[in-house]
Amino acid sequence: MFVLVAALTGAATAHAQSPQTLTLRVDNDAFDFWMMPYNRPDEEYTSGVHLTYTGGRAPWWSRFLVGNGGACTYHAQSCQSSRAELGQDIYTPSASTNNPQPAPGSRANAGWLYLSQSARALDASRSDELSVTLGVTGPPSLARATQNLFHSIAPYFNRPTDWSRQIRFEPGAIIGYEQKRRLVAYSVGPIGFDLLPSVSVKAGNVETSAGAGLQTRLGLNLPHPWLPESMPVSLTFMAGVSGRAVLRDIFLDGNTVSPDYRVGHKAGVGAGEAGVEIRYRALMASYRVVDETRSYAAGPQWHPWGSLVAGVTFDR
Repeated sequence: MFVLVAALTGAATAHAQSPQTLTLRVDNDAFDFWMMPYNRPDEEYTSGVHLTYTGGRAPWWSRFLVGNGGACTYHAQSCQSSRAELGQDIYTPSASTNNPQPAPGSRANAGWLYLSQSARALDASRSDELSVTLGVTGPPSLARATQNLFHSIAPYFNRPTDWSRQIRFEPGAIIGYEQKRRLVAYSVGPIGFDLLPSVSVKAGNVETSAGAGLQTRLGLNLPHPWLPESMPVSLTFMAGVSGRAVLRDIFLDGNTVSPDYRVGHKAGVGAGEAGVEIRYRALMASYRVVDETRSYAAGPQWHPWGSLVAGVTFDR
């Protein structure tokens, strides 16, 4: 829990007009709303729940990297902030609708329950974020219990699952870095447009990879992509592409010691996304669709999933 305590401590020292944001993001292939419910996939990356708090100054352990700048305030042109996240991700193998047995060559079931803390250095054209993530795989991730609970709510639309093949318990750690740029920012009256390239790297026993992406946004009263702004209402449409070079993925390569369910990973994975976001004063809601390419030899050629996000911003 040290990440949440440190984040809240940083927030308490922030200026009274420093905005704090609490966000809940839920990923699920059940959110592929263009498909009939009984046709939506229930496999691969099938569920993710992420509760995120952003605000205050960067955490103490990052001060030698991001300096001693002030916490973000409305319309600030350069600032720093902290981000803490509690999350759970669930992965399941491909299987037929009425048969819980996985298809030949499919991945094992897996869960990842984690806490993460990030230090962010921000200005008008650049965002740098350094993160430390600690978590667990296997039964302590509570993935099996979570899936069984939600499948019991709507059994007609959910196939049965068999968790006898599961990535074992393993403590996990990931150090990550991501840099984003705002290369183009153009507006005509209330209509705005920008272009956001990004690069990232992760290293740890759960995931080791490097990635790059490009996102474009078009909107009414387009908000800044990472600096806080106060405005009555905004509507944003977004689209992007990304790719990752993967060196290790515990959910495909199996546990670090004596891997039981290794299926191997593809060295390169791509994705496309599109979404819409609306903000009204302190409230935010968005819907995003992501379609990922095959991540291992027996995996599906494409796997689409949806993401629902709700957030609220408050001042301290």
